[in-house]
Amino acid sequence: MKTGFDRAIEMFNRGDYFGAAEAFEHTIANADPDLRELIGALNRIAAALHLRFERGGQRGSLNLFAQALLALEDYRPARASIDIERLCAEIAAFADELRTAPRDETGGLKHRARLFVERRRAPKINRAG
Repeated sequence: MKTGFDRAIEMFNRGDYFGAAEAFEHTIANADPDLRELIGALNRIAAALHLRFERGGQRGSLNLFAQALLALEDYRPARASIDIERLCAEIAAFADELRTAPRDETGGLKHRARLFVERRRAPKINRAG
């Protein structure tokens, strides 16, 4: 039987970042206290990706990624069967790419093409082992 945490990861990996953020938020209340910070970091990552893809946010997304990376430091290389090392590398690469995106580009074909490519490169939560 899948837990709410497992369902949140599945939503995240499908690209349903808003649903994943809500699911992570719901799992925090019942989570083991030493995993709450990890789940909170995953929630911030999901929120950052939702902000980027649904609202075009750049600075806000970068801030949320930075907060999540700081929180994930203590969980490397793996925790709760998640490959934290790989997740951090994917987030860092995605954030670096996002920093190079034009800030004033908010519409048009170029912007839609950029978001299409970014969605394909979005971080995934991979299981360790």
